Amino acid sequence: MREYAPLCVYVRRCSQCWLELATLSVHQSKDVELMTHLARSIAAKGAFRALVMVPLLCAPMLAVAEIDADDLYTVQQPVVDQSDANRREAARQGLLQVLSRVTGLSTIPRHQRVSEALARPDRFYSEYVFVRADEADSQGRTGALELKVRFQEKAVLDLVREARLPIWWSGRPLTMAWMVVEQDGQRSLLRDGSQLELARAFKRQARQRGLPVALPLLDLQDNLLVSPGIVWGNFLPTLTSASDRYGVNQLIVGRMRAQRNGDQTLYSGDWQVAFAEDLAPVTSNFSGLSARQAVKIAMQLATTYFAPAMTVFSGDQFDHTLHVGEIREIGQYARMMNYFRQFEFVEEVSVRSIADGEMTLKIRTAASEKLLLSLLTRDGRLAAEASQGQAALTRLLWRD
Repeated sequence: MREYAPLCVYVRRCSQCWLELATLSVHQSKDVELMTHLARSIAAKGAFRALVMVPLLCAPMLAVAEIDADDLYTVQQPVVDQSDANRREAARQGLLQVLSRVTGLSTIPRHQRVSEALARPDRFYSEYVFVRADEADSQGRTGALELKVRFQEKAVLDLVREARLPIWWSGRPLTMAWMVVEQDGQRSLLRDGSQLELARAFKRQARQRGLPVALPLLDLQDNLLVSPGIVWGNFLPTLTSASDRYGVNQLIVGRMRAQRNGDQTLYSGDWQVAFAEDLAPVTSNFSGLSARQAVKIAMQLATTYFAPAMTVFSGDQFDHTLHVGEIREIGQYARMMNYFRQFEFVEEVSVRSIADGEMTLKIRTAASEKLLLSLLTRDGRLAAEASQGQAALTRLLWRD
């Protein structure tokens, strides 16, 4: 998700209004003209006096956008030393990891453009630094040397489009993980902030795959609804109800037994993933795996299940026309345009007309109309108008 610096502008004198508006989109003069048009339309209805009392622009906070650009485009790869050869190889592996996060694919097809990019990964990152790892690696070593690389969002997205790879929207909903572990005859739930190996490995693998996840607080409210037996018995409706307080409708459920094998703990059990609204789970079983191996299966299952609903596949380009109503003031216009621009799969958005509080937009994207509307209305900022007929598919209402 692109980050917009918080900016709230209050109009003190009408003579300053359009100067401040111009600073909001100096790179798009058409926006200023359209905002002027909109303000005149509002003023004609006697609403401009109220308009100057509210912020013109505040950065949108999307409920579904739980992952930011740093999470998606910054990676750390282990290296033996700081030699150029090791740096290039680590950057190459880092680019593959970023492509996996952006596309949702566990394996990146070797399209010609991808192969060319992997041969010169330095063209796709803006900075790098050698750091010491905060967490233990797969061999349990701490403080290992790693290369931290920040890849350029635009360059990576251009590569994805040129290679005709899918784009998994960065506004990804949070997924709640309910995990119960049985060890030495005792069952326990994993909670947020747990320092257990399994919990740390789960969070780390989720970051690597670009899937926002959370563990429950297991406070009094959670404990009134959920016990280890509820998770072990796989009572998904109960877990759905318990997840409502977090505003989450995607679930990962893990049930496993832990056994010591020398210095290592091995896990056996199963993972289930499900959308709370339909509760049609998919299950994957595993046996005798380390914590890292077990959670890797969970992430593969979850991304394969959750990503397609928010993935746009490259290919044909569409020009969709949308009518958006309930635009009553300039601040709403600015927030709505920024809302559209944070969708990676929207290549261009332009305003065709403004009349009586309704805007007609042209959207250029690789998404079909059905998928586009599904993603645009996912967090409630845009809502489909309750009306009959085909026109209802292209008329939305702006809510803020």
